[in-house]
Amino acid sequence: LAQAVPVMSVSSELVPVEVQQSVMVGPDGTDWSDASGLMTDYQQQQMWYAPMTSLASPMEPVFMVAIPTGPYMMPAGMPSVSDMDEAWYDQYYGGHWVGGHHGENGRWGNWRRNEGYQVSPVLRRIWDADEGVTLTEVLDVLMDVALDRAGAAWICREISDWDEDVVESVAAAANPHMLSLAVHEFGREVVTALIERASPDTANNLVSQLFGHLLDLSRHPHGCRVVQHAIEHCPKELQGPIQEELRGEVVSCIESAHANFVIQKCIQSLPRLATHFIVQEVSEQAVYLARHRFGCRVHQRILEHASESDVKSVLAEVMRSRNPLTCDEFGNYVVQHILEFGASDLQEAVVKTLLSDIGGFGSHKHSSNVVEKAMAVVPDARDRVIDAILAHRGARSPLAALASSKYGNFVIQHILEDCTPVQRKELGDRLRALGSVLRRGFGKHLIPLLGKSDSRGC
Repeated sequence: LAQAVPVMSVSSELVPVEVQQSVMVGPDGTDWSDASGLMTDYQQQQMWYAPMTSLASPMEPVFMVAIPTGPYMMPAGMPSVSDMDEAWYDQYYGGHWVGGHHGENGRWGNWRRNEGYQVSPVLRRIWDADEGVTLTEVLDVLMDVALDRAGAAWICREISDWDEDVVESVAAAANPHMLSLAVHEFGREVVTALIERASPDTANNLVSQLFGHLLDLSRHPHGCRVVQHAIEHCPKELQGPIQEELRGEVVSCIESAHANFVIQKCIQSLPRLATHFIVQEVSEQAVYLARHRFGCRVHQRILEHASESDVKSVLAEVMRSRNPLTCDEFGNYVVQHILEFGASDLQEAVVKTLLSDIGGFGSHKHSSNVVEKAMAVVPDARDRVIDAILAHRGARSPLAALASSKYGNFVIQHILEDCTPVQRKELGDRLRALGSVLRRGFGKHLIPLLGKSDSRGC
């Protein structure tokens, strides 16, 4: 297909390799070194490479830098995406360019075919929706099929109809390639399907192939999904390895856009004793994580699933910082969860904080959501909020601040829709007394609700 200088070393396991060279020569002798301008940018970066250890159909390698999250690299001078058939796709397979459905008829597909590119006949039949494809044929070229969009979909679709013995044979064939499959866009779907359908012993054996790589897989966009699925279906098998490999890395995992889901799944699915180390590491940076885009989610899972003692250890510092957290972009979700899942003393502390400045908290973009949550889940909180709103009169009262606020007027709307007739009448009279304050700005949204109050006989 092309003569090229290898740019990465091939290993039998998932290892970081440093790109040393990026010299490429196309079949016509043209230099591909700066194809799409990407080679120079990536040639000195550390990258993860999960090699293909067996391919049933030999394919000539084109050594290009592996960019796990894209974009895919194309040689200079090749047709652009817009020039190709609408239904084509191309996928990078462990050091090989592998074609997709309908690509055979496109210009890029013609180039591959003319240069002697080979694709497994079984995979071609799957592309053509041949119903005669048998499992025996697929087993002979399992990795070709599992790393293809249509092939992986075929396995996931057919596996629900296979007997246990058939699933076991597929699992046995996939077992040596678990790492390569787990970090692949389509291969990971095959892995999760096998873990779900295989017998407990076989599923545990498949999952054991991931041990030693759980941290790296958790941070991988595809690998993290496999780890989550493994935790859900093989929790006992993973308790020890999870603690061993993630201990000391909990905060960095939470900061990861992918690994944070693994931490959440651990809290949800593993026994409390097995996740105590997570609670300990979270409690050391509880406030920071409560204000973090992903950390706030972990706090929520702890409130839902951890023991009472673990929850208290995590929330000790959070409760001391509840005022700023209530107004924080992400911290407000933690405070809302405290209102919904926390102990009664924690709920009471948050409600008192809100009542101390109901006009300010109710008018804020984020803390107004906390006020509404308190009224929805805490007994008698709605009546106490209404009393605090009505405690003062005039243009500087909490009611005036809420009615004229972009976010506070939603609080008033929800109160008017779900309060007693006496409270509704009192609120309506106070709002009408505000006059111009009510008619200008966001307060005008409350006027239709006042009409509804009148129609209810108030």
